[in-house]
This record gives sequence, C-alpha cells and structure tokens, in this order.
Amino acid sequence: MCLAIPYQVIDLQENDSCRIRVGSGVQNCFIGLIDSVKPGDWLVVHAGFAVEKISPEDARENLELINRYIFAKDPADKDAKAESSE
Repeated sequence: MCLAIPYQVIDLQENDSCRIRVGSGVQNCFIGLIDSVKPGDWLVVHAGFAVEKISPEDARENLELINRYIFAKDPADKDAKAESSE
C-alpha cells in the first residue's frame, strides 16, 4: 500500500524542487507538477513528488488521521489511555 503525506514547504530550490517538513523530518521534493508553490504551502507528497496543494486545515486533518491509523492513537480519546492502564 502506498500513502501520500502532507508536508509544509520550507523553501524553494532550483530545478523545480523545494525543502519540505512534517514534524521534525525535512526532505527535498519535486514540485514541477504543481503551479505557484511558495514557502508555507502544504503539499501532498508521494515518493518525493508533490501531487497536490491542500489547505492547512486539510493537512491537519490528514495528519491526524494518519497518526490515528498508523500509531493507533486518537488524540481526542484521553479516556482510552486511562482505561488501558487499569
């Protein structure tokens, strides 16, 4: 299964590329398929290629869902942790 992840643009570089960040991870990304990218934009990235520009709200929602399914954590469910320690 493949997963595209939202990243925030840190800065633009030469040859249709930029540096992107999610959390503490930073990497390079090809942006030649997306129009008018600027620092602060959120991009959906798959295999080092930006495939879509999305809103900050959509990025936050996507990252919350990814966190919930990959790490089996629901940030809104504070009672689950208390129940599992009993």
